[in-house]
Amino acid sequence: MQLYIGNKNYSSWSMRPWVLMTELGLPFEEVMLPFDFSEDSGFYQAVQRISPAGKVPVLVDQDLAVWDTLAITETLHERFPQAGVWPASARDRARARSVCAEMHSGF
Repeated sequence: MQLYIGNKNYSSWSMRPWVLMTELGLPFEEVMLPFDFSEDSGFYQAVQRISPAGKVPVLVDQDLAVWDTLAITETLHERFPQAGVWPASARDRARARSVCAEMHSGF
């Protein structure tokens, strides 16, 4: 798996799945795309090849590209069910997802 991210100092969105995957010890290759927001930049060319949203982060697992931090988190939970991405209890998972979604939508 490759995780395409932007600059760790300026992209908290990129940091979310990077921290999650790093802390859980999930195998991935970090691919940093230096931010350059000019129209013909290498950043946009690279991201548009892998994501219809044209933004980072993007998780690429073989021929599947997943963008958006919550979608990446759900994908990792399905791919690595024993890793502890979400809590084991359905009640605790619902609460954790609510907290994450609230923060995600209000950021």
